[in-house]
Amino acid sequence: MALKKELALRFLNLGIIVAVLALLFFIFEIILRLYAPLYLTGYLGVYQYDRALGFRLQDNIHVFQTTDYQQEILTNPLGSVNFQKDFHQYQIPVFAIGDSFTQGTGLPADSCYPFQLDLLLNMQGERYVKKYAVINLGLSAFGGEQNLLALKRYAANLGPPRYILYLGAGNDYKDDLLFKSGYRHKHLMAGSPYWGWSLKPLMWLTNETELGKRVKVLIASLRRQKIFSNDGKTGAQKGVAELEAPVFEELVKLSKNYGARLIVSWAGPLDPDGSYQWLQEFARKKDIAFADWYPAVQSVCQSIPGLPLDNAHSGGHYRTWVNGQIARAYAKQILAER
Repeated sequence: MALKKELALRFLNLGIIVAVLALLFFIFEIILRLYAPLYLTGYLGVYQYDRALGFRLQDNIHVFQTTDYQQEILTNPLGSVNFQKDFHQYQIPVFAIGDSFTQGTGLPADSCYPFQLDLLLNMQGERYVKKYAVINLGLSAFGGEQNLLALKRYAANLGPPRYILYLGAGNDYKDDLLFKSGYRHKHLMAGSPYWGWSLKPLMWLTNETELGKRVKVLIASLRRQKIFSNDGKTGAQKGVAELEAPVFEELVKLSKNYGARLIVSWAGPLDPDGSYQWLQEFARKKDIAFADWYPAVQSVCQSIPGLPLDNAHSGGHYRTWVNGQIARAYAKQILAER
């Protein structure tokens, strides 16, 4: 009898503790929502687990989502970021690979540089002609290694491209480290094999509650810091583009195997590590094309003082007019063959 009373008392105490914790959670959650909401830049609801790539966008989605900024996320049945459902009627396949600068994160889907390029290549006078299939394979947080895998996958599924466009960015090397460490594979997203029954509750907790978001950000920051600290190259004097040299070498080989013309460029012309200039010189030595878009942007900024390059949100990225100039630089290299 005494044992039953003791057990009942323990359960009662446990219940009180749980109730108090739940009440504290509720109070802190309300306070944070009212006075200090945390807006994440990404929206994991549109991603799915991919064994090879770690993650990818789900097929056939068209989502307007407000995170730290409003963004339009769009894919077709092929999984590429395109309004076109397929490209059977187009003559010349053009694969655009890269990260969020290529995908068009934080912008309407028609403001990304691949869509701007599509119009530049296919508008003949007042008519749109289906000639160049500009297939946008860019994805936010992809590094060079994932871009290579995506290129190979789509070349196998759709056939080899005639042109390969690559737009590198300053976080490519660190994204490669996160990918190769397995960090990218273990995100909380649809289809993940790592979380079992707890996947959906954890996704809700870390995406929809203020306390959960802060815990997720803290854990992610600690994990990333550990991965970067274990790599000896991140603290070296080399620029990011130079650290990504093996990726560019592989791109050169793949373009030759596919019989494709490779055109490269860099998203950060003012990066202090000189990656834009390094890649420009690399392209010259390898006799491949470089889309030199910054002089045009610089000229516009000098002529229109105060014109912003970046979007006014934490995700940054370029405004539509800059993406238009990047597209023009790629179009110039493609059309030069005519």
